[in-house]
Amino acid sequence: MPITEKPDSWRFEIDTPELGNEDAVTTALWEQTVPPRTSLDSVGDSAGAEILYDGLLFRFASPLRIEAEARWADDSLYVTIALRAFFSTQCSRCLEPTDIEILDDFMYLYSLRKKATANRNATEETDDEYHVVPVASWKNRLDISEQVWESLILALPMRVLCSKDCRGICPTCGKSLNSGECTCASETKDPRFEKLLAIQFDQDTE
Repeated sequence: MPITEKPDSWRFEIDTPELGNEDAVTTALWEQTVPPRTSLDSVGDSAGAEILYDGLLFRFASPLRIEAEARWADDSLYVTIALRAFFSTQCSRCLEPTDIEILDDFMYLYSLRKKATANRNATEETDDEYHVVPVASWKNRLDISEQVWESLILALPMRVLCSKDCRGICPTCGKSLNSGECTCASETKDPRFEKLLAIQFDQDTE
């Protein structure tokens, strides 16, 4: 079955820098294999594992590479998550197998403030995602597993093209037009207009 939610085996934790030291930075790196699609696949092998997203199946062609960096800014912790992965999927036009590379990064802000920082003034423009962490539950390590999964899903495209010039398929016979024209009529008539097309009009002669 395709993966539709974070695998239970995924767990990513990053050490937090020394509290109050804005010059301190911690980093982490993972090469994450993906659970195989079926029990017949070899354990730990990412080949065959697929993510189902927005009607498209993305098959892992390599392990997912994750880099994370954490640093303090006042009483908030900035965590940058950078992802790199290769997938095989279908072209949205011609349906042929297509390889794509995901290379993207996201920033999350974990706040120690007691009030929900996420509910800031709506007019303030930002691309950051804010997560409020209660002071009592703060530890020396931060679990960012959910944010890694969220970042991966956000990085997946909703539409994939094998090339910008892809011509798609013939709507009649289904042949890929990238390999040449098909034998279908170049002009398909709408049956609703057949009676109108059969009408002959007299031409005025002078």
